[in-house]
Amino acid sequence: MIHLNWGCLLTLLHLVVANPVSDDMLLTQEQREYLEGSTKNPHAKNVMLWSQYYWKNSIFVYSFGEGLSTSDKKTIIQAMSSITRQTSCVRFRQTRNRQEPQVIIQRKDSGCWSYVGFLNRMEQPLNLGSGCMSIGTIQHELLHALAIVHMHNDPLRDKFVKILYENIQDDMINNFRIYDSKDVADLGYGYDYRSIMHYGSYDFSKNSKRTIIPLQNVQIGQRSGLSPKDILKLKHIYCT
Repeated sequence: MIHLNWGCLLTLLHLVVANPVSDDMLLTQEQREYLEGSTKNPHAKNVMLWSQYYWKNSIFVYSFGEGLSTSDKKTIIQAMSSITRQTSCVRFRQTRNRQEPQVIIQRKDSGCWSYVGFLNRMEQPLNLGSGCMSIGTIQHELLHALAIVHMHNDPLRDKFVKILYENIQDDMINNFRIYDSKDVADLGYGYDYRSIMHYGSYDFSKNSKRTIIPLQNVQIGQRSGLSPKDILKLKHIYCT
């Protein structure tokens, strides 16, 4: 008979409830230069504004791509409707016109991932692979497409969490870096442990050990829905 102590059981539980598949925030080269401008290109922030990635007139235009069932589409629309209801101004419009800029929501590849913000592209993919079809995970990726980055990329995050780089998968290190831009992180609302855009403690671990430790006695990485501050950020961007 195999006996597991409580420490092992808790670790296994964390691994099960953590995001089941990879969440990848895809940035264009221009966006990366903007976010990393303080170290790589100090002039990047002078030639553009992050607001150029906001959706015009607060309308997110999308279409459904390959691999999605009727049930999947209903769940995605439900996730969108919840965002609209909570913000009162962010709207989603489905299009069948391939000649207008749009996000194509698909299940074509593995993983849950999205490009960030409005890119003025006719084919801007947002992928929801196996294990991604929950309201919270869909909303996480939709918020990326609405120009929201991860909470733990906040310039002040080291006051709130400790990042254990030695435990992070090598190809995911960039997802844990600090972006030195006040207009893409907390937007003046403060650090938010409850954000749907925050990674969980074990996300992208290469050795079953924690990758993020909150410096307060709180849980991080919830995917049950938008936090109050997530809603405030969306209203700040799209309702004013």
